Formats: sequence, C-alpha cells, structure tokens
Amino acid sequence: MTMKPIYSKEWITVNEDDTKVRVSQFYFRKTNDLFEQILLALNDDAAEQATALRFLRNECPSASELEVLAPVIINMAVNENTDNSILARQCLVNSAFNQNRTIRKKLTSMFDDFLKSENQYTYRRLAELLFFLNYRDLRKRLMEKCKNSKDKNIVNIYTEFTEQYDF
Repeated sequence: MTMKPIYSKEWITVNEDDTKVRVSQFYFRKTNDLFEQILLALNDDAAEQATALRFLRNECPSASELEVLAPVIINMAVNENTDNSILARQCLVNSAFNQNRTIRKKLTSMFDDFLKSENQYTYRRLAELLFFLNYRDLRKRLMEKCKNSKDKNIVNIYTEFTEQYDF
C-alpha cells in the first residue's frame, strides 16, 4: 500500500501560482506588443525591470530585438542596482550564447564610456560581466585601467580579479 504525499497548503499555493505564471507567460508571448511591453518595463522602476529581466532570461530575442535590448540590459548589468544587475548579466550571458556578435558589438561600443566613469562599482560589475562573457580583450583593457588607477579601491579590483580569475 502506497501513501499519497501530503503537501502543505503553502506548497499547494506556490504550485498553483507557478502554473498561473507559466500560463500567463505563454499567452504574453503571443501578444502583438510583447517587445514594446518589455521595453516599457525595462525603462520603469526596479520591480518592473526585474520582471522583464526574469522573462527575458528564459527567452531568445530575435537579432533585431536584441539590437535594441542589448544596450539597455548592458547598462543594467553594469550601472544599475545589484539585484537587477545580476538578472541583466544572466540575460546577456544567455543571449550571447545565441547572438554573441550582437552582445559583443554593443558592449564594445559602450566600453570606453564605462572606462571613463572611474567608478569602482561599475568597474567591478563590468569585470564580472566580461568574465562570464569571456571577452578576454576587453577584460585585459579593463584590468590595465584598474592596475594603473590612482584609486586604491579600483586597484583592488585588479588585484582581486587577477588572483581569482584568468584575466
């Protein structure tokens, strides 16, 4: 005799809500203005951005959509709050798997502006992104900038990343 598992009411609620989210996402993918809605959310507050990024993390935007989305997501990965920067980085890594040229081209065109910022937090998130995307030439340029900085916090980024990772 086999006993049927007894789930808590919290688990049942989570499971039901998860099903509702997946069904909602399925129908959202079929809407005519999906891309416009994603762009609106990415340019809204942090909560809306996070929802859009979680949706995009599991999607594969077309090349033309990625042309528009990439700079916005790159800025979030490098310049925005930490929670959404992690989600944005995941989106970029997943997109780069399918559309590496687009991500690389957009990031390369934005790279000098990031270097001009002289901001340790921007440099740290940029270093993390470059590590995950495996863009060695850009990583090398960033590490040279960090190594030669007069700001000890930025020099510490060089020390930390070159010790921990293959930069």
